[in-house]
Amino acid sequence: MLEVLDQEKGLTLAETLTEAGERIAAGETVSGPAADRYRAAAAEFSDRYAGTYLGKRELRALVANPRLQVYEDPKAFLTCNHDAFTALCTPDRDRARDGGRSTPDHSRCHPACANISRTDSQITMLRAEVARIDAAAEASFDPYPVAAREQQRRTHLIDIIHRHHAQQPGADDPEEPR
Repeated sequence: MLEVLDQEKGLTLAETLTEAGERIAAGETVSGPAADRYRAAAAEFSDRYAGTYLGKRELRALVANPRLQVYEDPKAFLTCNHDAFTALCTPDRDRARDGGRSTPDHSRCHPACANISRTDSQITMLRAEVARIDAAAEASFDPYPVAAREQQRRTHLIDIIHRHHAQQPGADDPEEPR
């Protein structure tokens, strides 16, 4: 059973890195503390595995390569370029050598983590989420505590969007989504 799970993990990594390489080749930009690692992982995967058959051995090598540990988290609008030694989602990261988590814990994702990168596609999804929050606020259906939390979340999401654009060369600060 574990062999099947490792194969699935390898296939998911391959799909994620293939899509990353295609988006970067199409001009998509990447921001965040791990942006360089994200681009490097996509390039390494493309150079080494693109267009080849991924058998059990290749999938095991892919899963074992620490530079290729890239995990999309659509709910958090980010990509984790997982490094168990620096991951803030891993409370026992100092013991990572002794069997610590080899994958990120998305339920404990921390916004200050050095493993985070964001793509233009994720920023587009963030903008849609901000628009959803704005529509809900305009409809005024949420009770005050929920509406207040959503406005705090909106402020946080807008900050992420601005930081993404600030890291792009020659980019102007975008208008705030309405």
